[in-house]
Amino acid sequence: MNNLKLETTNGEPNEEDKETIKAGMLAYHKSKGHPRKMEYVSILIKDDNDSVLGAIVVSFLWNGMHIDTLWVDKSIRSQGWGRKLIEAAEEEAIQRHCTVSFTDTFTWQAPGFYEKLGYTEFGKVENFPEGNSLIYYKKEL
Repeated sequence: MNNLKLETTNGEPNEEDKETIKAGMLAYHKSKGHPRKMEYVSILIKDDNDSVLGAIVVSFLWNGMHIDTLWVDKSIRSQGWGRKLIEAAEEEAIQRHCTVSFTDTFTWQAPGFYEKLGYTEFGKVENFPEGNSLIYYKKEL
């Protein structure tokens, strides 16, 4: 162990190194009584031509749902589609016995939107990016 070194690479680790890292992390979680199995669900808004006009992508881990991506095309914004996407994802989370939903958004994105839906701020990274903030939200389900 005396010959350890730090190695910096551009981008993500290669596939072999990724698998080693993932296996180590998963083994550690399991040893602490929290085996990790993450699942993803995507809910899309599509028009008659099968074009995507909005989507929510969420990940489920243990008793939580993380909103990874939420987007509604500007042509259909302010028509309730964002709310419908959140509600559909929360319904799925409840069926999976999740007790909390969480996400983050920038100050120029959707803080008011999440607050109207019952999400509360639990953290903030100020001046990121410069002149703005990244806000973390959660909601008990």
